[in-house]
Amino acid sequence: MFKELVTDLLKDGYKVSFTAPGHSMYPTIMANESVVVEPVEPLTVHKGDIVLYRSSGSLIAHRVLGVVRDDKADEFSSLINAFSTEIPLPQSNPPAKLYKGHTSQDAKHCCPSEKLFFILRGDASRTFDEPVKSDQILGKVISIERNGNSLNPYSLQHKLTTWLFKTSLRLKFFLGLRQTAQ
Repeated sequence: MFKELVTDLLKDGYKVSFTAPGHSMYPTIMANESVVVEPVEPLTVHKGDIVLYRSSGSLIAHRVLGVVRDDKADEFSSLINAFSTEIPLPQSNPPAKLYKGHTSQDAKHCCPSEKLFFILRGDASRTFDEPVKSDQILGKVISIERNGNSLNPYSLQHKLTTWLFKTSLRLKFFLGLRQTAQ
């Protein structure tokens, strides 16, 4: 019932706030932090955005790593393996391109929203999500509530803090491995 309510509210143009239960976006969004999501038009979604989408009855908030225009869903395995480059397709189809950094105005001219697919992954995940179609996108995370403060997940300060946190974890892991090897 909660999933349907969130979906309906976002489709009707309302912002929603709820507690994120998982760890997949750690450290950007920590388990049991509140997130605020606003409705978004898929054509305005860019690389780096955190979107809420519906998949198999679940609501998932993950980061966009790329936006792909393609007419064939079966070609996504090759797209995911090379999501940061232009992908050559068979000559019968126009080449699929990743639309990094394009404005929504460019996207409207290049491809209708029903032909867009999104490559997503949780910040703490090593694997990509299944490609997400435009009609699965419900909204964009616009803030995170942490310790009574509202954080903008796209601010330079938040990005730097998250990067430092990830780097310190990697350094601790590396130093721990070196100590056990000696």
